[in-house]
Amino acid sequence: MTSFYIEKVDNSNKGIAREWALCKHYGVERTAHDSVAYDKGSDLVAYGKNISVKASRFSLMSGSLCEGLEDFDSIWNLYESKVHSDTFAYVTEDFRVFEMDINEFKEFVKAFGRLDRESKKNGGKVKIKCLKESKKMVEWLSMRTA
Repeated sequence: MTSFYIEKVDNSNKGIAREWALCKHYGVERTAHDSVAYDKGSDLVAYGKNISVKASRFSLMSGSLCEGLEDFDSIWNLYESKVHSDTFAYVTEDFRVFEMDINEFKEFVKAFGRLDRESKKNGGKVKIKCLKESKKMVEWLSMRTA
């Protein structure tokens, strides 16, 4: 796992701001937010890496894509078998980036992810959602940085 700081980008959506800041860092221009399915592409492609960008309280994938699975390991295994990205970048509130491979990301999700249910309006399916960023989470990530 590697870690570095990037320049802050302002956007009312904190997740989009962090993604755009990482794009700027890698020299990839973004003028609009695009939503790419986890199994079809990545949020960012740069320097030979297919990067999935994550921020506080992210969902691993929408419940509708979990194929009716309702336990953590089954949902993770489905995600891992289909995910297009090979690099996972968690961007903190202070724009520190933790880049991980799939195995490091799995440890992170197992440590800080929980089963959650989408609203009935969105189908009510079970999904994995990461906890809100905390000091403990950042310390955990920092201890694993090369």
